[in-house]
Amino acid sequence: MTTHHLDLPLKADPSSRFLPWIVALMGYLATLSLMIALSVSTLIHHWNRGFQDHITIQVPAGSLFEKESSSAHTEIEVKVRHTLNRTAGVGTVKILSSQEILEILNPWVPKESSLETSFLPQLIDVEIQNRRVFSLPHLRQALHTISPHIVVEDHLTWQSNFLDLARSAQVISFAIVTLIILAAVGTVAFTSQTSLIIHRNIIEVLHLVGATDAYIAKQFQMHAFRIGLKGSFIGFILSGLTILGLQFFIQDLHIPLLENLLSSLSVWSITLVIPCLITLFMMLAAQLTVRLSLRASV
Repeated sequence: MTTHHLDLPLKADPSSRFLPWIVALMGYLATLSLMIALSVSTLIHHWNRGFQDHITIQVPAGSLFEKESSSAHTEIEVKVRHTLNRTAGVGTVKILSSQEILEILNPWVPKESSLETSFLPQLIDVEIQNRRVFSLPHLRQALHTISPHIVVEDHLTWQSNFLDLARSAQVISFAIVTLIILAAVGTVAFTSQTSLIIHRNIIEVLHLVGATDAYIAKQFQMHAFRIGLKGSFIGFILSGLTILGLQFFIQDLHIPLLENLLSSLSVWSITLVIPCLITLFMMLAAQLTVRLSLRASV
């Protein structure tokens, strides 16, 4: 007896009509969840690498000062530089040009818009070499004595909260993928148990002609493989269309990080790996359920 031909009419079962669509929906949702986890992981790595040991000082533009002239504003910039040079733990100090500030604002301000650069604040990127000797409150107090309009942002204050939130999103995404796979396994186990009851007379005849429990289990396993393959193909098409749709809609946003992520090989690999995993677990669940049921009925 060959296992490529199904002696059991499993295709005629009512569950065989809807199970591929259920598998496709499960694979699609699992793919989206894993894509979200991958996106969050990429954003965490990118932001953590760029802002871990940096603070930003914002000196408002001269036109934003109510009573301070442009010469007074220039004097404020000189004092800020002098204060940074005297602060312990401070390393490289980089004053961003107007063009660099516009590039930072590019995701929110289109390049075609005419933004008056005189209203842009003076941004200073400060690298912290030694956090142990660096005192943020002391630096903030010293800068506020120069001008109360100066804003000091330490990225670690909000980065830790953001990282906790991002990691929670990752855990939730992986938990959703796990629950979806368990739901697929449970669905296959239930349908296999139902099919055993429906075809119990045929199974008894197969036993009489010499069919073993392993052979019958492989019949269900092959049936689960075909259903999983059909559902995986539908889920892959839905996931691919979703990725292409997202690529189309984010073109106008000009966010290179998201564009590179959606076009990366890892994202497209997820659309193939998740359906394959679901199909594999479906086959194992079908075979294990049938073997245990047949062993218990002996």
